[in-house]
Amino acid sequence: MFASLLLNVLVITCGISSIIHAARLPLHERRSGHSDRRAPASSSVSVANFENINYHVDINVGGNVYSTLIDTGSGDLWIFANVSNTSPTDLLDEIEYAIGSVEGHIYHAPLSFAGYNIPAQAFGKSSIEVQDISTYGDPRAQGYTALLGLGPGVNGSTIYTTINTFLDDNITGLPVMQNIFGQNMTSENYISFLLPRAFDTESPTSGEMTISELIPGREAIADQKKLPLTYLDTTDPDLHWNTVMDLDGIIGPDGNPIIIETQTTLPSPVTGNGRLVGVFDTGFTFAQVPAALASAIYSGVDGAQLVPITSSSQDLWVIPCDAEVNVTFVIGGQNILIHPLDMVSAAGGGPVNDTSICIGTGSNTASSVFDMILGTPFFRNAYVLFDYGNLTVGTSTDQRAPFIQLLSTTNAIDAHNDFVRARTDAGVLGS
Repeated sequence: MFASLLLNVLVITCGISSIIHAARLPLHERRSGHSDRRAPASSSVSVANFENINYHVDINVGGNVYSTLIDTGSGDLWIFANVSNTSPTDLLDEIEYAIGSVEGHIYHAPLSFAGYNIPAQAFGKSSIEVQDISTYGDPRAQGYTALLGLGPGVNGSTIYTTINTFLDDNITGLPVMQNIFGQNMTSENYISFLLPRAFDTESPTSGEMTISELIPGREAIADQKKLPLTYLDTTDPDLHWNTVMDLDGIIGPDGNPIIIETQTTLPSPVTGNGRLVGVFDTGFTFAQVPAALASAIYSGVDGAQLVPITSSSQDLWVIPCDAEVNVTFVIGGQNILIHPLDMVSAAGGGPVNDTSICIGTGSNTASSVFDMILGTPFFRNAYVLFDYGNLTVGTSTDQRAPFIQLLSTTNAIDAHNDFVRARTDAGVLGS
């Protein structure tokens, strides 16, 4: 029974990342990609939340506004709808994500986002094929019409690589954030996120993304440790926002460290003496963690059951909806508690009720590159800053090595009270 129901929601555990190069056709026309250097009045945008599954922002391209998924695990802007005021090219591009792919031609069009204006932004228009890249299949069926890649550097951008390769042009194919940072060469090249939690009356209904400025009230993040990108091969198209956990840096539900050895094939100096390597990716609805870690977290919960999914390499933990599971990550000397509402979720999304089947949000996944992918459950418990530093193209004065900063936002007592309130209101806990 559980297996048949969970097969329908297996795609939740797959995200939108892991770029792979694909075949390309030559581009015959040059276009200017220089950005409008007028400073924006505000570099903050509202981030909407769809049931803790996807997060999206509004972006204006060619005079039209598109509801756009934000993905820190990829590098390009793709639009899945008609676009006005475009300059088409003869270049065909394809991108493969962790699940699904998109294919289409590269275009240029004016873009406005977060107060910045780019007169000729390169993007892929997927009029040819969209293969279920979002957590519930084709994003157009969910009302999303675009995807914005926010990964580090430019080598994760197939559009940039294509234009640079066939035109020897390293300007007109730049990703959105590269063009934005190019407008002010004296500013710091970072973005930050504060994502909300659905079905929690104590959480804001919308989140916030900023560019080169901090969210008011969260300035303490500037005092946190600058976490270097553990794996920083700038020639690798699979470069991600990643760092190492502290030694014994995962505290389990019993309050003790969970001892897990790194399985990465990265060189030993990169892993930091056996510490786990984690990726921060908003394109994953659930965390992707080693099977041993998921077992250590969930197997001790009364009534928990591991359900193998024969059609996938992933297994899922079915968890009673009234189970309060607490896990803390220790990164850069800072304890980041994951809210118990983010550790156990209704299968298929949506609010928990007295008929729900719930599953653990740490999915069994093995990887030979990174030990784990910290998806949106982590982002709901920390204010996250990504500094691109010297991974930007141009002559920016921000020539620091790229880094990540984190600021915990979840209080243990408040989280417990939130969980009890939410599950009591849902009818799965006695009042």
